[in-house]
Amino acid sequence: MVNEYKKDIETLLKQTDDIDFQIRRLRDDNKKLTVENDKKITEFQENLTKVEFQIKDALTKSEEEAIKVKCGWAHFKAMKDKIVYTDKTIEEIETKYPAEADDYIKISKSLKLDPLKKDIEAGNIVLTEMSRVPQEKKFEYKFTG
Repeated sequence: MVNEYKKDIETLLKQTDDIDFQIRRLRDDNKKLTVENDKKITEFQENLTKVEFQIKDALTKSEEEAIKVKCGWAHFKAMKDKIVYTDKTIEEIETKYPAEADDYIKISKSLKLDPLKKDIEAGNIVLTEMSRVPQEKKFEYKFTG
């Protein structure tokens, strides 16, 4: 009776070896395909970068801010000014404008920029420890089909 099971176990062990071999072979194939696909993806990304540059260049040469065509659009998006501040800015607000400090400073000691910008633009407060840096326009495009 044991001999009968030995034969079954021998057959099953051979199957596990065959299955392991197939798994290793497929993993090797996957590695090769991954390398090939990564190369192709890199080539496509390089081509996309070139085409994006050509779109941006054409839009720049047109001297337009935006161009809409049948299959999509390209434009230069105006960006908000970047607000530059430090801990000294927070100290300045707490010193000069203690009553309004809660309106401008979060508990985490960062600034609430929206109300602060509004009051600066309205001339309600003046801060020496804060500056606005204009941002370049951002190029964007979309293919809509």
